[in-house]
Amino acid sequence: MNSLTIALLAAVAANAHPAEVEQQLAFMVGDWTIKGLEANYRDNCTWFDARSFVICDTTDNRRGNHHSIAVLGWSAAGGHYTYQQYDESGRSRTEPCYANSEKGLTCLGEMRTKDGLVQTRSFIWPTASGLGIRQEKSVNAGPWTDVGRIDYVRRAHSPQ
Repeated sequence: MNSLTIALLAAVAANAHPAEVEQQLAFMVGDWTIKGLEANYRDNCTWFDARSFVICDTTDNRRGNHHSIAVLGWSAAGGHYTYQQYDESGRSRTEPCYANSEKGLTCLGEMRTKDGLVQTRSFIWPTASGLGIRQEKSVNAGPWTDVGRIDYVRRAHSPQ
């Protein structure tokens, strides 16, 4: 490739999304686990497509083998971030997400269950040691209750 082609490719990649999008998603990129569950839980989040979105590959062996893939990126048409998750059982979910006051994201979900309409708010934010993730839910427009919180820490990598 000549220098003009390289410069044009760099310009296209730089304009693939606003700089704020990359800044808002950057805190999620890493190889994560939950402290004390290093042998059974891994969430490896990497940039994709010129840092336009993040893909997280999750393996959770706490209760059998559970594998899922999540994609988090900017929806220019919708004017918000979008979280999409799929797992090996065929389940999936798509949630709009918005920047929150903790320099992270808040994702809004909704699903029908045997209990009725369940709405969720998932908060994701950077912490001094990694990531904080907390969820609240409301059933049939009732009061919001805490579902729980987990704290991600970076995985220790074994020598190659």
